[in-house]
Amino acid sequence: MVKPPDSGGNTPTLARREQIVDAARAVIEEYGPEALTGQIAQRAGLARPNVYRHFSSKDELDVAVARNAYHELRTEVLTRMARSGTPLEVIRAPISAQVIWADRHPNLYRFLVSRGYQQSSQQRKEERHDFATDLAVAGEQYFPHFADNPGLASSLIVGLGGLIDASILAWLSRRTESRKRLIDRLTTQAWLIIDHHLRDVGVHIDPAVPLPPMGQTGS
Repeated sequence: MVKPPDSGGNTPTLARREQIVDAARAVIEEYGPEALTGQIAQRAGLARPNVYRHFSSKDELDVAVARNAYHELRTEVLTRMARSGTPLEVIRAPISAQVIWADRHPNLYRFLVSRGYQQSSQQRKEERHDFATDLAVAGEQYFPHFADNPGLASSLIVGLGGLIDASILAWLSRRTESRKRLIDRLTTQAWLIIDHHLRDVGVHIDPAVPLPPMGQTGS
């Protein structure tokens, strides 16, 4: 049975959903996390009821937008993980990527934290766990024995993520320090937490001494 075209014309359903998500991102960037469905529909060039022909609710649309933004941020952070340097430089790189992305997309970042990170769906939990696991595995490449206990390493990464999210949100609202100073401060705080974790497993690393290239760290 051939499915009839949606009310917006001949655009396939998937393309229409992407159009609505793109419009929602643009509206959130302009108006903030509480952007209205009517504003999104207008930006997408659709009547408001047509949005709900593709998304069952505003919450489902929010999840789709959050997933879209989250994957973009995740890609930038993980890309910056693939570098060498001192422990502080290695830690600074992904933090810098996250801060710069948030500075470039302040309202979208606010939305992502309030809607995306805090979604209670099982899929969202699995995505966050996967991201933490990705970072924990990268940490193991740089720091010997970092992920000997994978669950503990992932929990540490999740905890650091919460610290970084809260600090960036506060900075976006008040900007009482420069972006560079924020990145420096978060880098120092993250290193202190990671260093404590490493010392608990008997690893002592000088934060000013360059590490071997990723994948060549000895045990």
